[in-house]
Amino acid sequence: MKTLFTLFALLPTAVFAHTGDHSHTSFFANLRHLATEPDHLVMLIAAIAVAIVIYLRKGRSQ
Repeated sequence: MKTLFTLFALLPTAVFAHTGDHSHTSFFANLRHLATEPDHLVMLIAAIAVAIVIYLRKGRSQ
């Protein structure tokens, strides 16, 4: 149980995509950050690719 608690306590810092300031002041500043950081773009492309694969597989199963 202590190990699980320690894991959950350390997890939030492990999920940051990169170090630095993440306190953006507006919606557009957040959007610009997400659209210009390479690590965010890679995850966005991966999510789109997974969505396309799921959509294509769903079409074949019907």
